[in-house]
Amino acid sequence: MVSNRFDIVEERLAMAFFAGTAFFVLIGAFSRTIGYPLIWAVDLAQLSFAWACMLGADLAMKKNAHIEIDIVVRYFSAAARRALAIAWLVAMAAFLTMLVWYGSQLTLMNMERELGDVGISYSWVTSAVPTGCLLMLATTLRRLYLGLFRGEALSLEGKDGMVI
Repeated sequence: MVSNRFDIVEERLAMAFFAGTAFFVLIGAFSRTIGYPLIWAVDLAQLSFAWACMLGADLAMKKNAHIEIDIVVRYFSAAARRALAIAWLVAMAAFLTMLVWYGSQLTLMNMERELGDVGISYSWVTSAVPTGCLLMLATTLRRLYLGLFRGEALSLEGKDGMVI
C-alpha cells in the first residue's frame, strides 16, 4: 500500500515513465512503418524504460511484492526464518550499496556521451541505476530497522502461499 506523498510521487513517476516507454516505442514503430523512422524515439524509450524499471523495483520492494521462492524455508522454524530474513536483508543492503557506488561511477563516465540523436547526456539513462538502487537501499534498511527494533514481521515466506 502506498503510504506517503513520496511514495505517491514515486509511483506516478514510474507509471509516467512506463507510459512514456510505450508511447516512444509506438511512435518509433509507426514512423518506421510509414517510411520516416524517428531514431530518437528508441533512445527516449530506453531512457524511460530504465527509469520505470528502477522506480518500479523500489515500489515492489516497498509492497513486498517481489517473487519469493519459499519451498525450503517454509519448513524452518519462525526463529530460523527470521534469522535468514535478517541475513538476506543485510546481503541485499551490501549489494545495493555496491550498485549505488558502481552505478554512480558509470553515470560519471557517461556525462559526455550523448544519447543517440536526442542531444542529451547518456548519463540520464545510467543515473537510473544508482538512483533506483539508493531508493531500494533505503527501503531495505527501513525494513531491517522496523523488523529488528519495531517488531515488524521479518519473514521469507511467500504472501500468497504459492510455491514456484
